[in-house]
Amino acid sequence: MEEYLSQDREWGVVTKYNKDRGFGFIKSKVDGKSYFIHVSQVHGGYLEQGYLVEFNIGINRRTGKEQAENVIVIETPPYKKKYR
Repeated sequence: MEEYLSQDREWGVVTKYNKDRGFGFIKSKVDGKSYFIHVSQVHGGYLEQGYLVEFNIGINRRTGKEQAENVIVIETPPYKKKYR
């Protein structure tokens, strides 16, 4: 798994995603928290529930809460490797 990831980024799984509204949540495998994600922060602009992703944590300007930013899809199910 480590060969995929940048050292200064989080990784996790998209737990909920509403394609029609363009937002959802990612559960971090690093700290266990759930982070809001908006389609504007997804490289390639496409996500689905279950995707394994890498991301940075930023602050939402409107709400002041943490959110996922610069999201990159690492792998889609079924996963080729076993992730912890």
